[in-house]
Amino acid sequence: MREQRETVDVVIAGGGTAGHVAAIQAGRAGVKVSLIEASSMLGGTMTDGGVFMPNHWHSPRQAVVQGIGWELFKQSKEVEGLRIKPMTERRAVDTPGYYSNINVPIYATLAEQAALEAGVEIHYHEFIGEVHQDGNEWEVTSFARGIKRITRCKELIDCSGDADVVRALGRPVDKASARQPGTLQYRIEGIDMQQVWEGEAQKIYDEAMEKGELEKGDWAYFGIYPFLWYLQMGGHNATHIYGCDTSDADGQTAANIEGRKRMLRMFEFVRDRIPGAERAVLKQMYTRALSREGCRVIGEHVVTLDEFMAAVPYDDAVCNAFNYIDLHNEDNGCEEIFHESEELIPTVPFRALMPKDTSRLLVAGRILSADRKSLAGIRAQCTCMAMGQAVGAAAALAVQSGRASRDVPVADIVALTVENGAVPLH
Repeated sequence: MREQRETVDVVIAGGGTAGHVAAIQAGRAGVKVSLIEASSMLGGTMTDGGVFMPNHWHSPRQAVVQGIGWELFKQSKEVEGLRIKPMTERRAVDTPGYYSNINVPIYATLAEQAALEAGVEIHYHEFIGEVHQDGNEWEVTSFARGIKRITRCKELIDCSGDADVVRALGRPVDKASARQPGTLQYRIEGIDMQQVWEGEAQKIYDEAMEKGELEKGDWAYFGIYPFLWYLQMGGHNATHIYGCDTSDADGQTAANIEGRKRMLRMFEFVRDRIPGAERAVLKQMYTRALSREGCRVIGEHVVTLDEFMAAVPYDDAVCNAFNYIDLHNEDNGCEEIFHESEELIPTVPFRALMPKDTSRLLVAGRILSADRKSLAGIRAQCTCMAMGQAVGAAAALAVQSGRASRDVPVADIVALTVENGAVPLH
């Protein structure tokens, strides 16, 4: 194995929903960035995970997240030749905001190009091994096929989705014994919905469940939506994996196997049993199962459900976090909790992105310091992108000013993100 030593300003673990935006923001601010990503592309759950509908860019009243994520989204639509409907033409009826699909190959490629143009060094198929702090610097050891990379940096950002860096340091994390079910994204096409009757499809599904031909979770939202919804979606984002834990390779492997088994069982059931689905085709499967909830860091502040639902104002807010509580479960599929008013716009405090009693270390994405129920709202992809942009800005400003990122004034962080298109906070 070849050993390679490097020195950069900022190392970012994970190029997913939060991490790719963090890297672009830090690189554009003028610091040298190394981005370590275990998969083969940027964007995380949005791209190689197949959850290609980031929410929410807008509330019914205003833009809530923009910035680098929105910039890439707009560019991807331009490449597709598609017009983005302004929020005045959308109707936030089914959820408080609305979902906006991306084209995965286009978005992932544009994100990669933007990172490279910002001077980011991208290391795909690589994972964090060991992390040590040496005075005001970090030494990060990562591994890839044939490579052991030892990188020294001044600031370290964990956007791994499972707190890989924080756990490698032995810092405390919160991992609930009962977590939200995971999922594997796939797509069934070729169902002739004109031949599908809601009542008949539901009856056939119920009978298959009673006979043990299907298992609980094969259709995720059995308690809140009719089975017709599964058919309309072609199974996309509609199967649960109970006990999903992707925080290590064994758990990821088990989730992949379970997800694929459920996918194939559902495809064969739909094709063979649902009238109108005789020509159905299992058209697409994404590469890995996804967790909705894993390890959460213990930060300088823990966001609570009450704070999120009341949109408590924070003095150190760095971005908006507009979403509803979307807490997936085994009881009925999902618990949804909506804010009392569309005027309530929660935010994310900078302290929730600082692991407790650490320095020169930040986090972003679903591993932020929050309780389980508030996380079920904050984990929305647009919010993760906004968090990523905030910590990327903080790390760059820290390097340039010669201080620790936790000591960078929040006003300066927000100002830099706004310079790069983010929504000003009020």
